[in-house]
Amino acid sequence: MSNDSNGSFVDASSDRPLRDLLLLMPLLAVSDRGDLDYDASNPGLLKQVAANADLSMRTLHRGTAAIGRLLVAVSPEIGTGEFSADAMESVGWLLAEIGDLAATAQCLSVACHRYTADYAPETAKYISPVRP
Repeated sequence: MSNDSNGSFVDASSDRPLRDLLLLMPLLAVSDRGDLDYDASNPGLLKQVAANADLSMRTLHRGTAAIGRLLVAVSPEIGTGEFSADAMESVGWLLAEIGDLAATAQCLSVACHRYTADYAPETAKYISPVRP
């Protein structure tokens, strides 16, 4: 993360946004009820989580669309039985999980943006993800 020439906060882009998102999640504060505690979390961390969630969502949506295009291209082979029903079922479950992950990333991103709407540090602080 950095500041642009106007002093505005700029989110860092990541080559591996989903991986970084998952490795930043353990650093977020959690309330006694088990909910994410956005007020108690570091705002710089929330900005990084939001940026990675946004990039992950974009990647998941584009990947899902690409899988759909591939399925359309191979539809004749599906009809002939060249692809097994088990394989097609697995692709369906994968697409369902990708959709759920994208929806969760969107909810997380919106919440992080809401809690950091007025956060504008003079210098952005990068928070390192945990190691798996």
